[in-house]
Amino acid sequence: MHKNHTNPPRCNITECGEVYLRNGLSQLLALRIEEKCERLTMLYEKSGKRWNEALFRLLARSFGFGIQSNIFEEWATLLNIQALGKHSDNIEQIEAIFFGQAGLLCEESIPQYYRSEATASNYYNTLLREYRFLKSKFSLQEMEHGKWSGSATPHIRIARLAALWQRGSVSIDRIAQCDTVTELRRLFQVQPSYYWQHHTQFGGTTTVGTGDIKNRQLDVLIINTVVPMLYCYGKHRLDVNLCKKAEEYLHDINSEDNGIIRRWAEQGICASNAAESQALIQLNNAYCTKQRCGECPFVNKE
Repeated sequence: MHKNHTNPPRCNITECGEVYLRNGLSQLLALRIEEKCERLTMLYEKSGKRWNEALFRLLARSFGFGIQSNIFEEWATLLNIQALGKHSDNIEQIEAIFFGQAGLLCEESIPQYYRSEATASNYYNTLLREYRFLKSKFSLQEMEHGKWSGSATPHIRIARLAALWQRGSVSIDRIAQCDTVTELRRLFQVQPSYYWQHHTQFGGTTTVGTGDIKNRQLDVLIINTVVPMLYCYGKHRLDVNLCKKAEEYLHDINSEDNGIIRRWAEQGICASNAAESQALIQLNNAYCTKQRCGECPFVNKE
């Protein structure tokens, strides 16, 4: 933790000694992780007590990047895991299920100015044909495609999730086998299939730069998905080492960069890693925004 004294303090936390500050942030981090674990336990129960299914739902929600998180979670909940399991070695069949159940193979979901090109492409027609077959075979149901309108197109993110599923990265056991942040990044660093390396949606204009995910994006994924899921998994298995490993990852990742963390920096409190930024987010959300100043762990601390 680096205390920047160039800005005048506007919060008691800036008046705390270094030891009190570190201890307080450590307690806040523990609270944040435990709160996430409670929510994930409920998700695990809703997923039929299947860890990989719960992991995928959380992963999909993270791919919504806030604005579309609820829609991605709804879509992930709707997916037929049995169908995916039987066709996990075929990326086109996985993509057919993913896009089909998202309602995005419906012609009306494609903007009018892209529709003719999309419906004429071999790729789109292959997915549509596969989905019709799989829909009949597994009684699949799709979302209303209109739920995706009004915000960024989800196609590339769905294609990435399909690639992660096909490669077997959506696995709590594979996550548990990793020992470093670098290994975790490698596990989730995957390119979408060829079509989505050159398109942003069906029939959309050719684009570039949709291959690898940047480390910064991967770190956000690790912070919000991998760490809490691994901790929850370790807690349920009574495996202290997994819980410890999950927390240690946060100390090895750079601080998040968002509005909350920038506001703390303006008050002289600069997080040096993700463990500290997560603690400051917890302080903001649990105490500051709720005006629970009298309960703040830093009140009247010297």
